[in-house]
Amino acid sequence: MRSSLVFALSMVALGAVPGAPALAQAADAFHGHPVDLRPRVHLDASAWREVVQDRVVATLYAERESPEPAAGQAQVSRLLAPVLERLKGNPEIEVQSAGYRTDPVWQQSRIVGWRTRGALQVTGKPSESFNALVGELATTLNVQSVTYLLSREARLAVEQELIGQAVQAFHAKADAAARALGFRGYEVREISIAGSGPIGPEPVPKMMMSRASAADEAVPLPGAEGRSTVTTTVSGSVALTQ
Repeated sequence: MRSSLVFALSMVALGAVPGAPALAQAADAFHGHPVDLRPRVHLDASAWREVVQDRVVATLYAERESPEPAAGQAQVSRLLAPVLERLKGNPEIEVQSAGYRTDPVWQQSRIVGWRTRGALQVTGKPSESFNALVGELATTLNVQSVTYLLSREARLAVEQELIGQAVQAFHAKADAAARALGFRGYEVREISIAGSGPIGPEPVPKMMMSRASAADEAVPLPGAEGRSTVTTTVSGSVALTQ
């Protein structure tokens, strides 16, 4: 009985069964849950803003080759340890290990040595002081990459600010759709709000810097921060009204 009534109601919604008013009344009493037979439109609307990226991430590394693994590992550790200890005491930046590995060096199908590589990742706010710090570190370490990104906190704050604009755009689109289809108005039935989601670091044009000799003067890192696009999307469905 239940499946027959559900099928009949579906046919009424399609206009394929006569006696729609009677069946609609039956639907209202079906297990005490009224069925809305009004046409529905599913749509979405977005609001977006370009925001200056507020974080810069520099990855620096030390690499050594040696006949035995232990020798290269000791050399890399002697380069990284004092840098890591120094940066940990700087409250304006975050520092963490970014990989440490030892691989064999092959020549004519035999191992002729070992290559050890260890990296650090330094994160801070784009500034002249950060650029100067990385330039100074480049006198002893190699700069692998520099990327700019928008922090999670900044992204969430902008997404919150965009909710109102996205909701207004949703209502404007729903009103336009209702009028275009010959209806007077609409009622919102379902709604969901989503942000642009997590986005990783965005590479920017940069100058790769090799390790300078001890006599070289530290050169500040060139700054080239960019922008990220933050989007808030409102999606859902509306019931069209006469």
